[in-house]
Amino acid sequence: MKWKCEVCGYEIEGDEPIDICPVCGVDKDNFSQVQEKQKDSNDIKTSIRQIIYGMFVITTESKGIINGQAANTVFQLTSDPNQIAVCLNKSNYTTELVLESKKLIVNVIGQDSFTMISNFGFSSGRDRNKFEKIKYSKINGIPALEEDSLSGMVCNVINMLDVGTHWLMVCSIDDAFVNKEKKAIQPLSYSDFRILKRGEKLPSQEIKAEVKEVNMSEGGEKYICTVCGYIHDPATEGVEFKDLPDDYTCPVCGVPKSDFEPLK
Repeated sequence: MKWKCEVCGYEIEGDEPIDICPVCGVDKDNFSQVQEKQKDSNDIKTSIRQIIYGMFVITTESKGIINGQAANTVFQLTSDPNQIAVCLNKSNYTTELVLESKKLIVNVIGQDSFTMISNFGFSSGRDRNKFEKIKYSKINGIPALEEDSLSGMVCNVINMLDVGTHWLMVCSIDDAFVNKEKKAIQPLSYSDFRILKRGEKLPSQEIKAEVKEVNMSEGGEKYICTVCGYIHDPATEGVEFKDLPDDYTCPVCGVPKSDFEPLK
């Protein structure tokens, strides 16, 4: 247990306080036991959940078998050469296939594609074909979710570290794709995933829904920035959106004119 001198604040550990404080010289009667704060058993779990994660679908192929799984531990290691780390559970079927093929694609999932996480993350490829209703292409022989992802990195596994229940894989990025149709959509984070899993809307979705309730102004059509929600209203701006110069940018977030769409 720990004892504290009430006069000078000196602390010492032991079954009993010492007779004389070595700092201020008062006797043991001036010491009181320090009540240590009890640790909340959920503190570690809560702290870990506050680490910022992305949400990804890892796809692979081995000996003609394709499969994929949801993952949240992907991060950059180096930029020259381009290397990332991917952490996969040893018990997952996708992990078994990656260990055989030593290749995978990290598909970056957007806020609009929560169903992709549901499809690839809530069941095992041992029990069903996860690609049965999913459109995919092949890059270097690996299934790529080019239509439903924001982007993807085509990788080879070049090193691995056994971290108990998981393999931490060092991967070289050999190719990549970007879905330009989804350039205005933000990546799905792990915190976003937990919100959507509860059946709730993301804050950005709530704001966009509120903005679209605004009435159309007379004499012209309103346009909304698909990134930040800013509305160009010809009634207040004094110019139709179509008459704005090609190099016009959103006054709030700076994206180009092409990232606006009619407010319906």
